[in-house]
Amino acid sequence: MKFRYLAGIFLISSATLCLEISLTRYFTISQHYHFAFLVVSMAFLGYGASGSFLSIFKKITHLNRNKFLCWCAFFYSLTIFSSYLLCNHLSFDFTQISWNNNQIFFILIYYLLFSLPFFFAGTIISFAITTTTKAVNKIYFSDLIGSGIGTLGVLIIFLPKGDKGVILLISFLPLIAALLFSPRRSHAFRGLTGFLLVGGIVLFFQSPDWLSFRISPYKALPSALRYSQSKHLLTKWNAQSRVDVIDSPAVRYAPGLSLLYQKKLPSQLGLTIDGGSLTAITRFDPSKPESLKFLSYLPSSLAYSFKQNPQTLLLNPKGGLDLLEAVHYNASSIKAVENNPLIIEVLQDELSSFYGNLYRQENLHVTSSHLRSALKKESRNYELVVFSLTDVFGSSGTGLYGFGENYLYTKESFLNVLERLSPKGIVSMSFYLLPPPRQELRALATWVEALEKKDKAPSTHLMALRSWGTLHYFIKNTPFNQEEIQKLKEFSDKYLFDLVHYPGIKKNETNIHNQFNTPLYYNRVQKLLSPKKREKFYSNYLFQIRPVTDNSPFFYNFFKINKLKKSFKALNQKLLPFLRGRFLVHLLLVQAIIIAFVLILLPLFVLKKRGSKKGKTFVNVFFYFGLIGMAFMFVEITLIQKFILFLGHPIYSTSIIIFSLLLSSGLGSFFSRKILSSPIQKNLKKFLLLCGGVTAAYLFLLPLFTQSLIGLGLTLKILLTFLVIFPLGFLMGFPFPNGIRLVEKKERKFIPWAWAVNAFSSVINSVAALLLAFWGGYNLVFILAAGGYLLTVPFLSFSDHRNKPHS
Repeated sequence: MKFRYLAGIFLISSATLCLEISLTRYFTISQHYHFAFLVVSMAFLGYGASGSFLSIFKKITHLNRNKFLCWCAFFYSLTIFSSYLLCNHLSFDFTQISWNNNQIFFILIYYLLFSLPFFFAGTIISFAITTTTKAVNKIYFSDLIGSGIGTLGVLIIFLPKGDKGVILLISFLPLIAALLFSPRRSHAFRGLTGFLLVGGIVLFFQSPDWLSFRISPYKALPSALRYSQSKHLLTKWNAQSRVDVIDSPAVRYAPGLSLLYQKKLPSQLGLTIDGGSLTAITRFDPSKPESLKFLSYLPSSLAYSFKQNPQTLLLNPKGGLDLLEAVHYNASSIKAVENNPLIIEVLQDELSSFYGNLYRQENLHVTSSHLRSALKKESRNYELVVFSLTDVFGSSGTGLYGFGENYLYTKESFLNVLERLSPKGIVSMSFYLLPPPRQELRALATWVEALEKKDKAPSTHLMALRSWGTLHYFIKNTPFNQEEIQKLKEFSDKYLFDLVHYPGIKKNETNIHNQFNTPLYYNRVQKLLSPKKREKFYSNYLFQIRPVTDNSPFFYNFFKINKLKKSFKALNQKLLPFLRGRFLVHLLLVQAIIIAFVLILLPLFVLKKRGSKKGKTFVNVFFYFGLIGMAFMFVEITLIQKFILFLGHPIYSTSIIIFSLLLSSGLGSFFSRKILSSPIQKNLKKFLLLCGGVTAAYLFLLPLFTQSLIGLGLTLKILLTFLVIFPLGFLMGFPFPNGIRLVEKKERKFIPWAWAVNAFSSVINSVAALLLAFWGGYNLVFILAAGGYLLTVPFLSFSDHRNKPHS
């Protein structure tokens, strides 16, 4: 096969993976969450449907290869652009599902429209493999290498024009591939392709607003801008986020401010990340320190009365209210760890004067890093560690992001924080009150078990305070003494806050100023602090509040299957929290199974009917390629999730893991023909057993790798990630191309069927992996991946040449 064909395959695959990962950014901005599992499912739906298409319309494989490939690449480019425009202008929003049944239909439309470009990409690859089986290793190699390079392109593709240029840049690649596939096409075709390229370039430089990602009207940015006299001031992009700065009356941020404070707050601007997570930037004028007097009326300020001029560590301060508080109370040294470098850039540059050049304070050190990485890398101890509460609207605690991972609120994370405390150091942590209580109780349960892990009595190391709208925890490395308890009581009385817990608290001391019908927070906290009552409380409580771990980091996944009816009633019979939580994944899985079956498997039962005498081969091909598709997806999804913590962001994890897996498996595919000598079937069995064993071994090796090296710099971690993934990925490149070689020896017409089944399995298992992780954690998903490779061995009998040498 000529180099230009392989180069065309490379560009098609690069566009495919770049589009796939860019869609995760699209969903993050437009629909609150990256939905990586859904994007993977849509991609494989298109690929699987392409295999079915070629199987049913077999005469297509006899068409002129040049002509077919170049037109498919042409339509691939068109559908990338047109599918995006259509979906971006549909009035679809996951939030509306609970009251608008039509939105379920729109999910289907989204699913099919975004699958369409992948259909053409899959048709190109499947057609090339079907018509050139002798070069399958080279094609598969070019496919996987192109895919790997495409994942890295996402790291820079947003930089030139932000969201307005991304889709255009991706759509250029298939057009160039079309020219490579058939350089001798008619002048009309080349002129049409050139016209589209020129038109796309003009659009790219003009960057009209209708190319921008549509943001859900229920996200913080559009919600705040709907207030009168609101103004949009600034938008900035990088690979991992979009940051906006606004001036809006909606931005009034002083969480838990005492009702005794009657003066006006300082001027504040709003800052949003990816159109959501609105936080406030408070004007600071060093010449007018009296403007910060309101800080002493905040419950969080109590932490600075326990220790004068503390060495302070701030975790994710965002707009910086906690940073202002640390400066106001003369912290001797301040380290702020912010996981988004764009926020630091905006506060240091564009808003430096508004923020009083605060980031240039001599005793302040600001760093951009994933919080867990920073905690692991940090060598010094701190007298005060602050978990910043930054969401103005408080939406993160509602459970709307139940399938989103949060590695900061796991038991392992809290243990890391305790290790960074000085002997008498204190942790300050705040939550909004969002009844019925769930996030605040789960956080407390996590602290309780983390303290017990350190052989500490939680009831003596913890104090809690409640305002009219917030709950604040103070966790100390040593037991709180009487002087500190007295300060808590005096502070509570002075500012009309309510006591929730201190060592030796009485029930009649609680629920005085901001009253509930019963002292519900006191009652629940006491049950969590009691080793005898805690387990029963976990089981009987309406919501899931057991501590989460790095293996299953779904902190906001509160709902219990056996208490759905009661939860529905407690949430005023609102469906939204359920459909925006884990139960949306159930809906998406059912949809994926139905659509994938109709578009991929159902048409191919015609193939079985035509070749009924080949029933055993038909079944074995189904299970073999289905199982290796399942195993590959389970490994990929698990590694993406586990490396979010190690690499610091979903976009980095998704890009680097897919790049590493595809590059290494592409090389494995390329060299597998030479490595797997005759007899192929016998040697392939050995490699499948080896692949299953190595996958299982990674389950034990990866924690050692990530935990010991998480504190390194990002560049070095990316390199090490590739090196550690490479051996497993190399082995994972063997099963598919060599399975194709064996199927070809039996009957060539089963090759599209094998391709389709592999894609069908990938469609449903990319979603199923997340559901399994909810149930048993990602370690279970990885174990099932290893089992999938082992279970393929009995289904290798689709070759009639078991004991004959194969070329």
